[in-house]
Amino acid sequence: MKEKMSIAKLVKRKTKYDLKDYCEMRGLSAYSLYKGYVAKRARKILEKDGIKIA
Repeated sequence: MKEKMSIAKLVKRKTKYDLKDYCEMRGLSAYSLYKGYVAKRARKILEKDGIKIA
């Protein structure tokens, strides 16, 4: 069974940055990502960096 990973762990694995630092660099809201809300704009940016959000 495949384990679901948090957005923070996915970002850390792909970019080597913490979620807060990554969001600051990309202009995203870290608070909404911590809560699990991913906006269309944020999804596009994450996918562009190779982070696939289910």
